[in-house]
Amino acid sequence: MKTREIVLAVDPEAEEATKTIQWASENFLRQDDRIHLVMVLAMDAEFMDDQDIVTITGDSLSELENEITSKTTKAMNAVANNLKSRGYHVMEHIFKSKPEMACQVLVDYIDTSKMDCLIMGSRNLSGWKR
Repeated sequence: MKTREIVLAVDPEAEEATKTIQWASENFLRQDDRIHLVMVLAMDAEFMDDQDIVTITGDSLSELENEITSKTTKAMNAVANNLKSRGYHVMEHIFKSKPEMACQVLVDYIDTSKMDCLIMGSRNLSGWKR
């Protein structure tokens, strides 16, 4: 049987990611699949909590971006290690993008890498179109 290239696109810090991964491993994934664990980090959205106005200096902005990237990387590592502990072959990919380009970044990766399947949750995707 041919090894499948599967993209599992998740926000590793979201509860939805756990549900998506659980569903995929119970219903779709095979041990010989190569899983590409992908997150598109939309930096603009990450900086805005529920505040309307935020003032951040240049140094603080850089520190905040590094902190968010580090936190996300640790969360992705945890998700990848969980899948690896179940016997799956996992590769991690984190892309940074503007929110309006996040969908295109994911589509470009899938098209360029010739993936067989995309599995992702549906949280916050109301504006995404292909």
